Amino acid sequence: PGKKTKPAPDVFLYAAEQLGANPKNTFVIEDSVHGVTGARTAGMRVIGFTGAGHSYPGHADSLTEAGAETVIRRLAELGSTIAALSEWSEDA
Repeated sequence: PGKKTKPAPDVFLYAAEQLGANPKNTFVIEDSVHGVTGARTAGMRVIGFTGAGHSYPGHADSLTEAGAETVIRRLAELGSTIAALSEWSEDA
């Protein structure tokens, strides 16, 4: 009873609360399928990241299938990606 299933959105909601951020207006950068799922469950927008050493063939596809709106490979792409996605909303 009361056991939470993974991936629970709690950590993402807690972080947004601590930062005073609205989850719907928050981007999460995630490199795991569980993390993408948890952030999406929290109502956040997700950018997948495959630039870490533990990336694998098909990683980008797995993150997209889990709910990432797009996937980047280098952190240098983050600023322009957030700018582009900020102009586009799933609710529009």
